[in-house]
Amino acid sequence: MIEFLALAACTAIQVEAGAHGPSSVFQVQYPAGSATPLGTLDRRLNAIGYSHAQNLVYGVDDDGRLVALDRSGRLVGTPSPPVHLLRHAVAGAVVGERLVVRVGPWLYSVGIDPGSADYGRISHEASLWPPAEGLAVDDFDLNAADGLLYGVTTHGQGATVVTVDPTTGRVNRVPGTGRLPGGSGYGAVTLSGDGSLYVTNNRHDGRSVLYRVALDGSGAVTEISVRPGLNTTDSSGCLAAPPVVEPPQPTPTPTPPQPTPPQPTPPQPTTTTPPPGAQPVVPPRVPPPAPPPNQPNEPVPPTPEPPPGSEPAPPQQQTPPPPPGDFNLPERKNASQAAEVRHNVRDQRRWSMAAILLILGAGALARQSARRR
Repeated sequence: MIEFLALAACTAIQVEAGAHGPSSVFQVQYPAGSATPLGTLDRRLNAIGYSHAQNLVYGVDDDGRLVALDRSGRLVGTPSPPVHLLRHAVAGAVVGERLVVRVGPWLYSVGIDPGSADYGRISHEASLWPPAEGLAVDDFDLNAADGLLYGVTTHGQGATVVTVDPTTGRVNRVPGTGRLPGGSGYGAVTLSGDGSLYVTNNRHDGRSVLYRVALDGSGAVTEISVRPGLNTTDSSGCLAAPPVVEPPQPTPTPTPPQPTPPQPTPPQPTTTTPPPGAQPVVPPRVPPPAPPPNQPNEPVPPTPEPPPGSEPAPPQQQTPPPPPGDFNLPERKNASQAAEVRHNVRDQRRWSMAAILLILGAGALARQSARRR
């Protein structure tokens, strides 16, 4: 159901004019048929059709110039140079890059590509046949499904739905469609997506009437709306649906940055810079404790007496210990000197005792020799 309603909805541009004066532009909504005025042009316009590729409505003015409108009904660009054969164009529909219009018993195809050399010029023509049917077609619209133009031809007291081949000009009646009332002509024809043909009778009994004609073979014809009578009308056909504009997404509110607590600064060691020329202060070094000196009452071991007649043995030389690797340091040198002094004193004591013993021994020997004599 929703898809059907979407296809049935149709918006078309329609131009209308009285017997004299410029054309007024309306926006017509189908299937309701409501018309909204968009403005009045500075010229009389007819034979309009909608280009889906360009999203523009093209038509021909009374001077035979090609004119473009946007979907709001305003003139776009510069009209083409006038072409005399197009001055009385009525029915119109866009087929590809051409606006196909009817002028008398002829179909003319006018180029609408602004970049082509045939823009505003007739690039193809075909005669309508049979002429009796073709001469009374006031408007038509393109059916993209079969490539044919669908319109209404008026004859006598009634009107019927016909198709027109845009290439050959062949006109054929559509079977299964109901009979429409006659009048001055059906100037606005729109083929809607719901499979119906919406046609406007310009003037019938002083009124302009919009009908919906079913194309499903049922022959149903329904009156939709009534407006004051008009001299000329023409419809562009359904415009492309405007693009759906998504509402802008709200911009997320940025989270304010959390303040970072200050980090404590570690205390920096205070460095005192000596004045220029000052000698650096070297902290005093504490010498290691000296070994305790020998006790004065320490007993001296007795020296053995040498045998009679032998020379006394020279005293043993004490080999001082090797100096340490850092003997050049003052504190280490002082300790070594103190130890050497202590060794010398002890050696002197020993030598003194040995001398006394030698003297006493020599005296005893002398007394013994005197006795023997």
